[in-house]
Amino acid sequence: MKRTILGLVAAFAFVAVGEMKIGTINMVELVQLHPNHESNRTLVKATDKDYQAMLEKQQNALQELADEGKKAFEEMSNPMLSATAKAAAKQKVEGIQQKLLAGQQELRISAQRYQHDLTDLESRLLKIETDEIRAKVEEYAKKNGYDIIADSTMLAYSKKTLDVTDEILKMMKVDPSKRKTLPKVGSPLK
Repeated sequence: MKRTILGLVAAFAFVAVGEMKIGTINMVELVQLHPNHESNRTLVKATDKDYQAMLEKQQNALQELADEGKKAFEEMSNPMLSATAKAAAKQKVEGIQQKLLAGQQELRISAQRYQHDLTDLESRLLKIETDEIRAKVEEYAKKNGYDIIADSTMLAYSKKTLDVTDEILKMMKVDPSKRKTLPKVGSPLK
């Protein structure tokens, strides 16, 4: 961020020396309207749903084990049991408790691993989208003689006339009028 700002300051200083062609894009909108963005979101949601189903399966197995432990504990508390039967029941309860603790630890580890994997998937998909967008921006800049195209979401102010987001969208084969359907900055996402 700091490097970007310093780069922009240096670039704007060069404007005073010579004529530079500068444009802006709205990177957030370009990502939201990327042709693969919705399918990538669907993939992430489906992956999350699969992970949740696996975690639920582990939780159900733990609940069954806890129910089994409760029955074994009730059995162990039976005053009619012989000392040998009580010792066996106690051993069974302790075994179930150990399995339950191990299962709970495994569930926590699984949940952390799934969250990490999901975050990694989201990051990789976003990187693919942004790399494709950057390539289109670079292609557009070279073709049209731009010295700088900056992300307007990172600037405190830029003239609307500098915005070339629509041109980049056209290069991505996306109808620029779709920008109007996006939530406004500061409004809750739909």
